[in-house]
Amino acid sequence: MKIGIQLYSLREFAKEKGAEAALRLVSETGYDGIEFAGFYDKTPAEMKELVEKYKLTPVSAHMGAGEVEANLPYIEALGIRYVFIASISTEDFADPKRYEEVLKQTAKAKALLDARGIVFGYHNHAHEFAGGNDYMKKFIADADIKAETDVFWLHVGGKAPVSYMRSLGDRLAAVHIKEAPAGDPLASAQPIVGEGVVDMKGVFSQAKEQGVEWAILEVEQYPCGEEEYLKRSLQNMRKLAE
Repeated sequence: MKIGIQLYSLREFAKEKGAEAALRLVSETGYDGIEFAGFYDKTPAEMKELVEKYKLTPVSAHMGAGEVEANLPYIEALGIRYVFIASISTEDFADPKRYEEVLKQTAKAKALLDARGIVFGYHNHAHEFAGGNDYMKKFIADADIKAETDVFWLHVGGKAPVSYMRSLGDRLAAVHIKEAPAGDPLASAQPIVGEGVVDMKGVFSQAKEQGVEWAILEVEQYPCGEEEYLKRSLQNMRKLAE
């Protein structure tokens, strides 16, 4: 299994030191690839040059369905393999008219990506499961797309990550690896992967069983410096992925 990082994790680092410094850090700490959350105001050619310079696989990107067409030059130039909708609001899921519009936009984006052999999917947070709902499964079924499960947000949403991943079957395309602390997970920094309360051993085992090629680290709040976090978490993830 290959291990990448969602570049949203380095948003503050990149803001302070620049996009190239962020990519250099990812490369030097040993990650295989990157998942984009925007393209740092670089042109497709400029971003491709940086990715190739640091020998990183541009595996995926987060963007809204309505943003896919405008971002095709990046998707094509970089050879991005997966595109995931980062989030859809509860209101959009719950209101029939709004949901119908979401499905229309998603279908249009999916047709563009299907024609290029690119996998389209949805990345969960916790709100999809509030009130006993499962908008995640409903949406990926209605839109006929894949899933990128975020195990932190599954935990926050009251779902057991391993069993939820298993329940998705071949809809599972990628996994966001994000650790959760004991206590209130929204009020504390995320521990080093493997040192929190998420069953990471089970998560990696289940991902391998389902043929998931990429595990993608995401961090929202660091308990230490970025470089230390990336290195220590990668060491643990390599062992978990064996």
